[in-house]
Amino acid sequence: MKSIVCVLSFCAGWPTLVQATDADTLATKAQTVLKTHCSRCHTTDGKAKGGFDFVLDRTKLVARGKIVAGQPDESELYQRVRDDAMPPKGVQPRIDADDRALLKQWIEAGAPTDAESVHSFLSEDAAAQLILDDLKALEHTERRFARYFTLFNLSNAGVEADTLQTARHGLAKLLNSLSWHPRIARPVAVNAEQTIYRIDLRSYKWTARTWERLAPVYPYRIAVESGASKALTAATGAELPYVRADWFIATASRPPLYHDFLQLPERDKAIERQLGVDVADDLRENNLARAGFNGSGVSKNNRVIERHDANWGAYWRTYDFSDNTDRQNIFEHPLGPTPGQNGFLHAGGEIIFHLPNGLQAYLLVDADGRRLDKASSEIVSDPKRPDRQVENGISCMTCHVRGLLPKADQVRVHVAKNATAFAGEEVQKIRALYPPDAKLRALMKDDTDRFVQALTRVGVPADEPEPVSMVTQRYEGTLDLVTASAEIGLTAEEFSVRLRKSPALARSLGPLLVKGGTVQRSAFQGIFEDAAKSLRPKPVDLTANVLQPFTGHSDTVLSIAFAADGSKAVSGSLDKTVRLWNVANGKELRTFEGHSDAVTSVAFTPEGRVLSGGRDRTVRLWDPVACKELGKFTGHTDTVRCVVCSPDGKRVLSGSMDGTLRLWDIQTFKEAYTFPRQEGGVYCAAFAPDGKRFAFAGHDGGIRLWDAEDGKELKLLKGHTREVYTLVFSRDGKRLLSGGSDHTARMWNTDDAKEISCFNAHDGAVLAAAFARDDDLLSGTSHYQGTDAPLRVWSGATGKERRPIRAGDGEQIFSLVFSADGYFALSAGAEHRLRLWKLDK
Repeated sequence: MKSIVCVLSFCAGWPTLVQATDADTLATKAQTVLKTHCSRCHTTDGKAKGGFDFVLDRTKLVARGKIVAGQPDESELYQRVRDDAMPPKGVQPRIDADDRALLKQWIEAGAPTDAESVHSFLSEDAAAQLILDDLKALEHTERRFARYFTLFNLSNAGVEADTLQTARHGLAKLLNSLSWHPRIARPVAVNAEQTIYRIDLRSYKWTARTWERLAPVYPYRIAVESGASKALTAATGAELPYVRADWFIATASRPPLYHDFLQLPERDKAIERQLGVDVADDLRENNLARAGFNGSGVSKNNRVIERHDANWGAYWRTYDFSDNTDRQNIFEHPLGPTPGQNGFLHAGGEIIFHLPNGLQAYLLVDADGRRLDKASSEIVSDPKRPDRQVENGISCMTCHVRGLLPKADQVRVHVAKNATAFAGEEVQKIRALYPPDAKLRALMKDDTDRFVQALTRVGVPADEPEPVSMVTQRYEGTLDLVTASAEIGLTAEEFSVRLRKSPALARSLGPLLVKGGTVQRSAFQGIFEDAAKSLRPKPVDLTANVLQPFTGHSDTVLSIAFAADGSKAVSGSLDKTVRLWNVANGKELRTFEGHSDAVTSVAFTPEGRVLSGGRDRTVRLWDPVACKELGKFTGHTDTVRCVVCSPDGKRVLSGSMDGTLRLWDIQTFKEAYTFPRQEGGVYCAAFAPDGKRFAFAGHDGGIRLWDAEDGKELKLLKGHTREVYTLVFSRDGKRLLSGGSDHTARMWNTDDAKEISCFNAHDGAVLAAAFARDDDLLSGTSHYQGTDAPLRVWSGATGKERRPIRAGDGEQIFSLVFSADGYFALSAGAEHRLRLWKLDK
C-alpha cells in the first residue's frame, strides 16, 4: 500500500491537511506556471510592477489577499489570469487553458506549498536552547569565537523553500565578502532545518570588537535580552550572541557596517597601498589596461575602467563623469587623470578588488579619492535601491552578480581613425593604455573566473539571482500579518488576538489586521521592542531561597551594587535609568535619569553617593539626597563596563570596551591617568581595602595588579583562559578572588601573584564572586540553565564545594552582587526586576 505523508497548508492562518504526494506535485506545477508567465514583472529580481514583487512567494500571496486559499474566483491573481489580463496584452507566451485550470485547482486545494517549505514553528527560547546545546558541544577555549545567525523568523512565516535557500546563500556570500581570510568559510548549520548557523570569528579575520559593532544598531535587541538566549552572553562574551541573518545581510552589506567589517580606509590611496597598487607608477610605466566607452548601464555619461595587478588578483577602478563635455569627454581627453589641459577630469568612481579568498570588495570614491557611502545620483544610479542612489556594497553586488561586466573599449579605435587630431606621443600613450579588445577580454575573463570560482566554493549556484540583493530587497519591503507575527515570535492567530487587546499598538500595527494590509519596515522596527514586550507571553517565575523582588525598571537590569552597610542597593538597566533601593523592604527610593543609553555599571562611593557608567561612554556621579547629577566624567570612546571608587572616596576607576582603564579625580571630574590599552576591553576593576593597590582585568584573561600611588604595574596574574568578569580583594588585601568566562573562580596571593586555588565553579561563566563573612568561604555564579546552581558556596581552605544554592528550575542570573557581610545577594535576570537572596550560615 502506498504510504501517504501529510503536510500543513495554511489557509488564511488556519491549517488544513493535504496529501503530500499530490500537494507537492500541484505546488511545483503551479510554481512553474507563475515563474514562466509572471516572474518577469512581479519578483524582486524583475520589474515589480505596481509594487507587486512576490508572485513566487505563496505566503505573501495569501497574506496580502492576492490569493484566497480555497476560493479561486475570489482570488485577484486568478481573476486576472482567468480574464486574460495577466500577463499584459501582447506579452508572449500566453497562459493556456490547461495552465489556467491548474492554477485554479491549486487555489481550490488551499494553495498548498511543497513539503520542503513546511517547518515547525520555532520559538525564541527553543532557538536559544539549540544554540546553547551547540555551544556546549564546543571546547571551552573555542566558545568565545562562536557567533550565530538565525533564519527561523523566515521559516516561521512559511516562506518558500527557494526563499529560505536564497537567504542561506546570501549569508554565506556576504560573510565571505566581508573577510580578509584567504580561505572561504561557510557557516555551519546547527539544526536539521538549517535555520540557525554558527560561525567562527577567526574564519573571517574578525575579532569580538568587530562583532560588537552590531549591538548599537541591532533593532531586535529584545529577542536577545530576554529568555534563555541571555545565557549565551557569558559563554561567548558577546552582548549579542546571535542576530537575525536577514537583518545582517540587509545591513552589513551597506555602510557603515560594510566599511567597518572590511575595515575599508577613507582614501583610495590607503587601500591601494594595502593591495600593493601604485596607480601613478603603473600609469607612467604603461602597466595597466583601460577601456573607455559610452553607455555604462549605471550612468548616462561616458566612462573609463582601469585594471591594475594587485596582491590577490586585480584592482579595477572606474572614472565616472557628471557630464560629457570639455574635459569630461573621454574621447576628446582620453588621458588622465593628470594636471594640465589634455587630461580628463572625473567626478568620482567605483573601485573593485579581489579579496584574498577570490571574492570582490568595493569602494566608492569622489574625485579626490575620499570614501563615499553613496554616489551622486547625477553621476550614477541604481534602480533597485529605494532612493535610486548607488550605495557602496549592496549596489555593487547587485550589479556584479558574476564578477566583472564585460565592456568593449571605444577609445582605441576612435583614436586610430582620427590620429591626426592627436599629437604623436599622445597616440602612442593611448595605444599603450587602451589595449586591443582581445587582451582586455582575456584580463576580464581571468578576473571573472577567479570570482566565480570563489562563489562556487561559497556554495552559490551560477544560475541563481544575486542572493544578497534578493534578501535585502525582501527585508526592506513592507510586512504583512504573517511576516510581522513571525518576527515578533507568534503565529498570525496569536498576534491578531493580542494586538486587538492593545489599542496603543493597534494605532501603528492595526493595518496588519486589514485584509492585504501591510506596514513599512521602518515603522515596524521603531515599535518592535514595545510590541515584543507587550505581545509575547510573559515567562513563568519560579523562585526559591529568594526574598521579595525589587520592581521598577522597565527593561533588563545589567548591573547592581550594594552600599557598604548593606542597607541600600543601586541598579542600572537597559531602560537608561539608575535606581536606588531600600534593601530591607525592596522599595525604590530614587530614580536617576541622564544617561542616553543603557547603564552597564554602577557603584557606591564610601559616603553613599552613586556612580554609574553606560553605553553612552560616560561615567556619572549622583547625589542620592538631592536626586541630581553632580557631574560626569567623559573620555571613553566605547561602553563603560565597570566603575569603582577608591576607599578614600577621592578617585574613580572606570574600564571600557575601548580598551582603556581611566583614573579620575572625583572632585574635579578630570582624568588623572589613562592606563595602557588592553585589547578587547576592560571588564572589571577593584581597589584593595587600603586603597594602595588596585586590580583590573578583561578580554585577554590576564589580571593586572597596579600600585595606586605611583602608577606602576606590580604583577600580572595569569591563569584564566578567557574574559574575567569579576574581581574582589579579601579584607586584608592579601588575596584576590576572580571569576570569568572560562567557568572558573580563582584565588590569588597578591604578594607573589601565585594562584592559591582554582574552583571549577559552574557550567557557564562566573559573573560574580565574594569572600564570605568568615573570610574562608566564597561564592560564584553562572547564568547557564540546566543542572547548574545559580550560587555555590566553596571552602577557601580545601577548594571543595560546601553546597549549591538554587532558585526555581531554569532560574537565570545575568547580574549578581554580594553584600559585604556575605548574608545577602542581589540578582537580576530576564525579568526587569532584582531579587534579594538570603544566604544561610
